Amino acid sequence: MRLPTRPLIAGLCTLAAAATVNLWLASSLRVRPYDVAHVPQGRFARLASLGQRGAVADLYWLSAVQYIGDSRADERGWDKLHPLVDLVTDLDPRHGYAYQTAGIVLSAAGRLDESDAILKKGMERGPNWWSYPYYIAFNHWFYRGDMAAGAYWAGIAARTPGASPNISHLAVALASKSGTPEDAIQLLLELRKGVKDPVTAGRLDQQLKLAILERDAQALERAAAEYVRKTGTTLPDLEALVAAGLIRAIPPDPFGGRYVWNPQAKEVRSSVKSFRFRVRPPERTPGFHYKAPTGATEAHP
Repeated sequence: MRLPTRPLIAGLCTLAAAATVNLWLASSLRVRPYDVAHVPQGRFARLASLGQRGAVADLYWLSAVQYIGDSRADERGWDKLHPLVDLVTDLDPRHGYAYQTAGIVLSAAGRLDESDAILKKGMERGPNWWSYPYYIAFNHWFYRGDMAAGAYWAGIAARTPGASPNISHLAVALASKSGTPEDAIQLLLELRKGVKDPVTAGRLDQQLKLAILERDAQALERAAAEYVRKTGTTLPDLEALVAAGLIRAIPPDPFGGRYVWNPQAKEVRSSVKSFRFRVRPPERTPGFHYKAPTGATEAHP
């Protein structure tokens, strides 16, 4: 039986070309681990992998790790990190640490949009890790100063299986600072339903009390501002709000004390719990700096 020669030759040429590309990739990564001259698109790398996507993904991941650890990273810049890890996760979508590591480093390097993008890709295609939405929340509140967006992503992180109870506290704090403590209360009530561990349940209960305190205090402070606007006088105490018909009653303090008015600070406090969430601008600007270990030799000739 005569075999069709043209398809056979075409197939052999494709295999030879792909093998050559694979050999070139392996050689270039071994000889020049810190020099990323070009990052191919995912579909071409998948074709060149000849069914060995995991192995090729590992090669590019090694290149990404060395790229991050380069002692002259600041001088070189970070333009290739997102394309590198995007390629790694195209070849191996379940590579959880690739999404997470790139998200953190890109964030610290000031490339917040790229950090968000790779972390969102991890949420869509990678393992179900709470750390992905958590670091997106971090980008929003810590660097951008956007408390509302931070609260939204922290809420997603808190609802992800395996998330630390501390994440729910972050979501509560950000929602409260953004002026939406009611959202924090709803999140905590939702989380509390599925918790059986008494320690975690106790922590959520304390967070719920803080969220209720913040909701009530903000409402009372809005009423106090309205009282001053209408009367032109300083609010003497919270009972005056009831007398003026601005509120029906002073709500109960979730910590067992009572709400009191501080006319100097113009704020409401619990008589037994002084804590209040505070809105502060971002304290840092991104800036990743690699510091070589003491006594380490220079990585480049």
